[in-house]
Amino acid sequence: MNPLPAPRPTLVLMLLTGVFLSACNPAEKPEKTPAASEAPNADAFLILPGDYAAKTTVADLEARFGAANVLRETVPEPQVVLFPEDPTRRAYIFFHDEEAFKDLARISVEDPGSLWRGKHGVHLGMTFSKVRELNGKPFYYDGFNGKKRAWVRDGWSPSLDDDDSSLGAFDTAENEHLYFEIEFGPDDTSQLKSGTDLPDDEYLMSDDPRFPQLGERIVVTQMSAWNSLDDEWE
Repeated sequence: MNPLPAPRPTLVLMLLTGVFLSACNPAEKPEKTPAASEAPNADAFLILPGDYAAKTTVADLEARFGAANVLRETVPEPQVVLFPEDPTRRAYIFFHDEEAFKDLARISVEDPGSLWRGKHGVHLGMTFSKVRELNGKPFYYDGFNGKKRAWVRDGWSPSLDDDDSSLGAFDTAENEHLYFEIEFGPDDTSQLKSGTDLPDDEYLMSDDPRFPQLGERIVVTQMSAWNSLDDEWE
């Protein structure tokens, strides 16, 4: 019996090529489905005040960040925690109507390294002097308390003279519906030689000449966007 003829090299090459292309064909691979908790565009909303308002609901938050990333808590107080397991995206949200989790009152961010940003790029760890620079004019703040914390809520736009009606960059803009608040604290408490290095429960100007060292030693430790029940936003 005559042996079968050996396969031609060209035919072998064509067969191998077909097998390789079939294995690599992306159409035959199952498409990756995002996990239910993923929110692909969530980082676009990590802005304070952004477009948040008193009327922002828990359902709105779930639509933006994914329901699995929006946790309601009642202890130690009623609040919603965004991304409770991710400190880079975590935020705390409080409501005027605590029982119903309605009428948003405040959004706060306090984790070092947070991806949240405030107006004009403010972030946790930014120096006091940089905040002063970005505001475009001096501002008033309260501080420091027993925990070495100070804060500025509505002092972004003081009148520096009788003709000054200009606003600081962190004052409420026309299209915003929440105030912007910053808390400050020492970046490194070891750099503070004594209690006199910090103001003591005063209301003072950021440019106060008595405390020139604060510019680089004090940093943003918390950012918040908030409103009160007395506000009448359009």
